[in-house]
Amino acid sequence: MTIGILSLVAAVVGAGIAFVQGWPPVLFGKKDHFFCELRPDTQRGGEVWTVMYRHDKGVQPWLKMVTTLGGGYTPIRRCEIISERLETYRKDGLTQLGYRGDSNTPDQYVICAKTKLSGDNCPLLVTLKPGTQRSAYQSLQDITEDLRNGTGVYQGSEGKVANSNFSPSSPVIDLTPFLAEEDRIAGSNSVK
Repeated sequence: MTIGILSLVAAVVGAGIAFVQGWPPVLFGKKDHFFCELRPDTQRGGEVWTVMYRHDKGVQPWLKMVTTLGGGYTPIRRCEIISERLETYRKDGLTQLGYRGDSNTPDQYVICAKTKLSGDNCPLLVTLKPGTQRSAYQSLQDITEDLRNGTGVYQGSEGKVANSNFSPSSPVIDLTPFLAEEDRIAGSNSVK
């Protein structure tokens, strides 16, 4: 019991020191590659919760939470849910991001994640704002461009210049160049 209380006191003191030092709040497990961090928002001002990816070359922003999109989710809760999903998909051999329609939200497309274990399925990553197939394609373009630039993309954002390797005939992002070696081989030895 004493050890538990001492651990709690140490955690509170550590969080206080981090706050005073101005370190950004971070939410993740020790072994998680995907986690949430409160980061400066250079385009809009203030700070924004961002899904981050930790790999062998450092840490890279992937998706910035700037809208709640209904369901009562705050940006921090959406960030947590998406980072947890990405962490699960990473362990299953995350290979691609794509978009698809969703019967649960007929007027909304979703960004989905392909893994080595998902076969032809593309499990939900994030539901987009109501819109057309073109807006879903644009959201995927944004993610591609920002992953290449290492800047992350605003969840729910509208158009930017497209990546030249991305087209409506091939609306998927190959994530291999953005993943650590251990994540590129994840899911290979698992059985479906």
